[in-house]
Amino acid sequence: MGSTTSFSSGLRFALGSAITVLALLILAAGLTIPFKFESFSILYKFGLEKFFLRSGKMVGITVVVLVFYQVVLASRFKLFERIFSLKTMLFLHRIIGMCLGGIVILHPLLIKASENFTPYTFEKKYYPEFIGIALLTILLILVLTAILRNYFKFSYRGWLLVHRIFATLVIFIMP
Repeated sequence: MGSTTSFSSGLRFALGSAITVLALLILAAGLTIPFKFESFSILYKFGLEKFFLRSGKMVGITVVVLVFYQVVLASRFKLFERIFSLKTMLFLHRIIGMCLGGIVILHPLLIKASENFTPYTFEKKYYPEFIGIALLTILLILVLTAILRNYFKFSYRGWLLVHRIFATLVIFIMP
């Protein structure tokens, strides 16, 4: 008996729907954080600057939640394989990864727009921004190498090893 046939199709649909709704609720709850717990950096912003900063924070939270979902999808939990199938999980992993590639660029643009694109100086107080730049770079490398793996003729095993190392780096560095 295969792992995808251990649940009836009706039960798989019900469990899959419940997991999807829960995932969306977690994301929605995360998006309320910049409204419920305003940071000191947002308290002195008004108008469009406040909108950009809050939107940038919401995009950042979305990235964190989606990276967590990526870990869950790539972990190949047997329960999820029985509900969704491995093919569906890997498809979602790929789609979410490509979406991450786009929205991870949006986060720093919105944050910097709230500051009129003032450049950072090399001071200790900007270390979170420099960590963010490193994370942005690593995430973009992850996405681009996944999309362009065949174009650059990377072996699957070599690419997978680099993909796992960089993904682990993202998880441990990400705040």
